[in-house]
Amino acid sequence: MYDLSQPNAKPGRCCKCRGTGTYSWGGTHNGKPVKQGTCFSCRGTGKQSAKQIAVNHCYNKHKIVRMF
Repeated sequence: MYDLSQPNAKPGRCCKCRGTGTYSWGGTHNGKPVKQGTCFSCRGTGKQSAKQIAVNHCYNKHKIVRMF
C-alpha cells in the first residue's frame, strides 16, 4: 500500500487528519483506532501552510512515478 499525502486546496486545517495531527487507518476497537501515527501531510501540526501544500504535491508526483 502506498500512502500518498493529501494536499489541501488552500491553507488551513489538514484534510487528512482533520486537524488532529494524528492519522489513523484500519478498524477501531472500543472506539479507538487500531492503527495510528503522525500525519505526514501536515507534519503532525494539524494545519497545512501554502509551502506544505506545494511540498505535498511534489511528494505525490515523485511517489507515483516511482510506483510505475
